[in-house]
Amino acid sequence: MLDVTEGGQVQVRVFGAGWCEDTARTRRLLRRFRVPHVYRDVDLDLDALREATALHEGPRRTPIVEVDGHVLAEPRNAELLARLVASGALAGSTALARMKDHNVGDLDRLLRVVLAVTVTAAALRRPPAVRWPVLAGAAVLAFTAARAWCPVYDAWQVTSVDGPGDRPGEAERDTWLASTTAPLAWSK
Repeated sequence: MLDVTEGGQVQVRVFGAGWCEDTARTRRLLRRFRVPHVYRDVDLDLDALREATALHEGPRRTPIVEVDGHVLAEPRNAELLARLVASGALAGSTALARMKDHNVGDLDRLLRVVLAVTVTAAALRRPPAVRWPVLAGAAVLAFTAARAWCPVYDAWQVTSVDGPGDRPGEAERDTWLASTTAPLAWSK
C-alpha cells in the first residue's frame, strides 16, 4: 500500500472515469469542501485501473476513493464526508460551516436568475414608485443565485443542494429541500 500522508496531511485519491456521474458527484463534493485530492482516470491510465481494482479487491467500480488508507467504493456524499472528518482531512466544524455556506443547488440557482431577469424586465415598464422595490427584490434573487446562498433557506435550515435538478444524475434525494439540521455521522 502506498503512503497516504504527505507532509503530515491526509492524502485523498480518487480513481474514476470521465463519463461516470458518481465520479463527477464525488469530485464536486471534494471541490466544494476544498479537500485537496489526486484524481486518476481509469479509462485513460491503465496503471490507475490496476491500482483501483487492487484497492477495491474486486471488479471495476467508479469511483474508488482512498482516504487515509480506507477504501470507499462508490461512496455516497454522507459516507465520504464522514470518512474525511474521521481521517482529519476535513474538520467537522469546517464541514458544517461549508454546508451552511452553500445552500442553493444548481437548478435552484438557474430558476432564481430566470426569475430575476423576468422581474427586472417587467419592472422597467412600471412607474418609478413600484419599479425600485421590485428591482431590489430582483437584485436579491440574482445575488442569492450568484452566491449559492439564501438567507431564507439559512433561517429555515434547509438546502436544495444534492436534490433533484442539482446536476442531473448526481442528485442524492428526490425532494427539493432537505434539512441542514439532520444528525450527521461526524457530529454525534
